[in-house]
Amino acid sequence: MKSYLKTFIAALIFVSNGFLANAQTAGEGPILTEEQKEMVAQHKAEKEANHEAFKATLSDEQLAILENKEMSRQEKMKAFSESLSEEQKAMRKANKESITANREALRATLSDEQKEAIKAHRETKREEFKASLTDEQKELIAAAKAEKKDNRDAFKASLTEEQLAILENKELSKQEKQEALRATLTDEQRELRKANMQSMKENREAIKETLTEEQKQALKKQAKRRARKKRNANNG
Repeated sequence: MKSYLKTFIAALIFVSNGFLANAQTAGEGPILTEEQKEMVAQHKAEKEANHEAFKATLSDEQLAILENKEMSRQEKMKAFSESLSEEQKAMRKANKESITANREALRATLSDEQKEAIKAHRETKREEFKASLTDEQKELIAAAKAEKKDNRDAFKASLTEEQLAILENKELSKQEKQEALRATLTDEQRELRKANMQSMKENREAIKETLTEEQKQALKKQAKRRARKKRNANNG
């Protein structure tokens, strides 16, 4: 039952968690040394080049999957992953490893003082964002979270003992659990799941309409950061 809304709400709570962008912000928070800034610039350029190289290998069919508005994000990622050639999989893996290595290389250069400054800066940004929310936005977020929980509980109540056993199987990876569960869903459960996802999408749009451009940018950055952390954890 995961969706962009979960990332969206979590971002409201844990906003500004990324340290690279924060560390480079002039006049506020920690400041990188010239050598560290050069590393960041090189890593960014390498990441962009690798991204473009991978994108250039995609077929029209693969691009169509990513642009399909009728599919959920999870369905897109599953279909896209299954469409990758061995060469594309190897390239994708190498790109991820490059990003991880570059991030760790930068982390290794940070002093204890910089790490503490980054932590303090992150907390300040999180509090500033939370303080920027209006009462209307807070009410919308609270209502969306409550509805999401109710929908999730209703879906969970529909699961059989066999389906619950799949979710509790510690020998399966998260992705394997999701795939195994999906294969066992009844038509009624699929419809319930689809309705829940539609509800979350509508709630997300309702909240999004109330956001200022500043808030949208903050959430966009945080969503990317959390997605990257999730990918790294899954590859782990």
